[in-house]
Amino acid sequence: MIRFLSKAAASFVMTDPVAEQVFMALNQEFHAPGIWTVDRLPALQTELEALLQSSKDQDARAERALAQATERAQAEGRLDDLSSQEFPVGLSRRLVPVLQMVRLARAEGEPVVWERA
Repeated sequence: MIRFLSKAAASFVMTDPVAEQVFMALNQEFHAPGIWTVDRLPALQTELEALLQSSKDQDARAERALAQATERAQAEGRLDDLSSQEFPVGLSRRLVPVLQMVRLARAEGEPVVWERA
């Protein structure tokens, strides 16, 4: 588990694979502990906002495809096949708490740090 902290916002945790996914999307190497310094926050906020928007579009397409598959399965009487599957949470939902913390930290002039929980 990775805990994200800033004096400007409430802390939150992510599993290692989810944190790795976020860092990979940002083209950053993942390691813990780590820090985003105050001078890095403006550019990071811009990156996160753009990434969030593109991720929302991708997630919306995936959700539409899932809804269509569910409707087909239901029409064919095999809805139980879908109930046993795991469906991943989209990247856009993973980015929201990170972006919120970065925005608050930037406004307060505080860094964002992360560590193993």
